[in-house]
Amino acid sequence: GGREESPARMPGWTIAQEDLSKWVRQCFECPLVGQIKKNVLPGLEAFGGPAGLCVKLQTASNTGIPASEVEARKKHFGSNYVEPEPPETIWQMAWNALQDPCLIFLCFAALVSFLVGMAGPPGSLEWLEGVAILCAVGVVVTVSAVNDYQKEQQFRALNAVKEDVKVTVIRDSKKFKISTHDIVVGDVVLLSTGDMVCADGVVFDHNDLGLSEAMLTGESVVKRKGMFDIQDTDGDEDAVKIAPSLYAGTFVQEGEGRMIVLAVGSNTYQGLMEEKMKEDESEKSVLQQKLDDMTDLITKVGAGAGVLTVVVLLIRFGLAFYAGACCKESWDHAVHWVEALRFLVVGVTVFVVAVPEGLPLAVTIALAFSVKKMMADQN
Repeated sequence: GGREESPARMPGWTIAQEDLSKWVRQCFECPLVGQIKKNVLPGLEAFGGPAGLCVKLQTASNTGIPASEVEARKKHFGSNYVEPEPPETIWQMAWNALQDPCLIFLCFAALVSFLVGMAGPPGSLEWLEGVAILCAVGVVVTVSAVNDYQKEQQFRALNAVKEDVKVTVIRDSKKFKISTHDIVVGDVVLLSTGDMVCADGVVFDHNDLGLSEAMLTGESVVKRKGMFDIQDTDGDEDAVKIAPSLYAGTFVQEGEGRMIVLAVGSNTYQGLMEEKMKEDESEKSVLQQKLDDMTDLITKVGAGAGVLTVVVLLIRFGLAFYAGACCKESWDHAVHWVEALRFLVVGVTVFVVAVPEGLPLAVTIALAFSVKKMMADQN
């Protein structure tokens, strides 16, 4: 019976989710009396006022929606569950860790050290320094990738538990305890002190609700909810005292009331903000930025010191050769080019030694142990 009835009622919803989300967004972005009169109230009138909005959504604060319409409403207005992005594989995390400028510089230094060591006299073990640096890079990348992978898995598990809470709704004039993921547009949600608002909605009925919207606005002021309270004495620049709109993610600080859901999931104001925030997630942490700055400084100082060392040695070699105080009086490729190559090796050695290959490893291991300790303490 219920499954056959739902499709027949879908055409009755003569309102689009985009219009509902837009109006809720205007309620949030237009808190002043003048803005409400100009932007918000005309939108509400276009819905037919509070009563017309309930008619269009085929709901009422005392009866709620028919339970048989839940699936059809999910298809028409959207679900209150936002599918998380697929997690990165551990190999992707290892590759991302390897993009660190400090590690890239270490790899370059290791390659130079390895090639110079291989070009040295037979039996020389100078190439082992390059291998040692590469091993240090490998340890850093492995520890970073494993640590990030574990944190990602635990973060997702915690999020799943945090977001899946039980709320009380009215359907078919009866109260039901359901998961927040099962909330649909038109549902009537019973709110009381301490509850987190699970979707965007409105409260038109008389109530004593006081909400904290600090997580959206940063303000600690308790916001009263109900039909717009605009007096003749209110100026256009005054903030409205009472507004009917409620937003997902906010908390009920005091009172009780019945909210009619207007937007769920990614269509809520919080969902729109989270989409915008994803664009800024690529920003580096303060610690990472400082490490990168220090790596750049060490690179410039080390390169400068290496070049200066080679130049000074070559000048000294040239002056000594011109004065006949070293080597042979006439140029000998077998002798003098090897001597010049040794100067280059000394310069590269200075350059490589300047790189603190242990720094990324120390920072990564310290962070990994700190995270493990916080997890053990359940912080």
